[in-house]
Amino acid sequence: MAELTAVLRGGSRDGESTRLDESVTTLRAVSLAPGLLDVYEATDEHVRRDAAEGEATVYAFVTQEPADELAPEMIHLPPAP
Repeated sequence: MAELTAVLRGGSRDGESTRLDESVTTLRAVSLAPGLLDVYEATDEHVRRDAAEGEATVYAFVTQEPADELAPEMIHLPPAP
């Protein structure tokens, strides 16, 4: 499966990036707000990150939703420090 670099725009994860399968159009990430998930959707916008990563697809913040409505394995957790 092909991967892409996603840059998150808006929400509590603004500016963060991650690698995703190119088929992923909606990303849910743990929000800084307790008990909530930030929901991001893929856009047609691409940005240049750096020479090593190349272009990244922008995923825009669209809403927040309660974390208890989603199975834990479906949540995209931030990388460990």
